[in-house]
Amino acid sequence: MPDSPTVVTVDLRWSDLDALRHVNNVQFLRLLEEARIKGFHEWFGPVRRSNGLLVAHASIDYLDQLHFRGQAVAVHLWVSRVAGASFDTSYELYDSPEPDARLCARALTTQVAFDMTDQKPVRIPDDLRAVLSAHSAPPVTMKRRGS
Repeated sequence: MPDSPTVVTVDLRWSDLDALRHVNNVQFLRLLEEARIKGFHEWFGPVRRSNGLLVAHASIDYLDQLHFRGQAVAVHLWVSRVAGASFDTSYELYDSPEPDARLCARALTTQVAFDMTDQKPVRIPDDLRAVLSAHSAPPVTMKRRGS
């Protein structure tokens, strides 16, 4: 993790729980999505209408159960790779924003810059590339990497 990742909080919902009374694995993706939206809004400002970002890949390592406690979770996120039309975001998800919080998951997503009008990937503009670089650090350490 970088020295100063962006940290956002995301509220848990009672409906995030499953029959085993912990947050369902699928809901982790929703938590990461909400954190990414908050983080990107902080980094980039308002969303551009003609261009957007699509998630092309997501990987999650579940490290500990996440239980509903009526408290928001904390997600640390940063940029871990920038290419021509895509970049990776690394995440660490903690069970609370408190200093003694438990690390419950590590994750990585790949976003692709996409022209919504022409329906095709586009090169990341230089101004956005500069923002990404400002939030850049080495990738999160995942348990497994695909071949």
